[in-house]
Amino acid sequence: MFHFALDAASTDASQPGANPLIMIAIFAFFIIIWYFLALRPQRKKEKELKAKIEKMRVGDQVITIGGLVGKVANIRDDEVTIMTSAANTLVTFKKNAVNTIISRDAKTSDKASSEEKKSDKIVLKKKEKEASSDKEKVQDSSETSDLGEIKE
Repeated sequence: MFHFALDAASTDASQPGANPLIMIAIFAFFIIIWYFLALRPQRKKEKELKAKIEKMRVGDQVITIGGLVGKVANIRDDEVTIMTSAANTLVTFKKNAVNTIISRDAKTSDKASSEEKKSDKIVLKKKEKEASSDKEKVQDSSETSDLGEIKE
């Protein structure tokens, strides 16, 4: 396919129908496709992250570009101080070094969904126990009948 397009776009003087505008159109088409597949989604992610950084509050959990995880302790003009580890070590970073923000509001909704999951697990465990106890009863009754037949 590309070979056909390149042959059509060739500027050889021996071919009277050759047009260099076809080559430019093909090149422009690929640039447009590249923009929509690569550049546009990246810019959208950058805008979303920038908006999250502006909305960041004390107490939000943050992951930096370097992979450091902690809770926001202080926010200044262009710096963020986070508490890391159990010893509450304070580390200060530029806001640009923040990679991911998990807000406190998201954590509360996650806790509610995790409580629902726990209750679902409890119900499933109860059903499994009931099913296993039913199997044991069936096995016990078959063993007694087998024993009864052996004794006779």
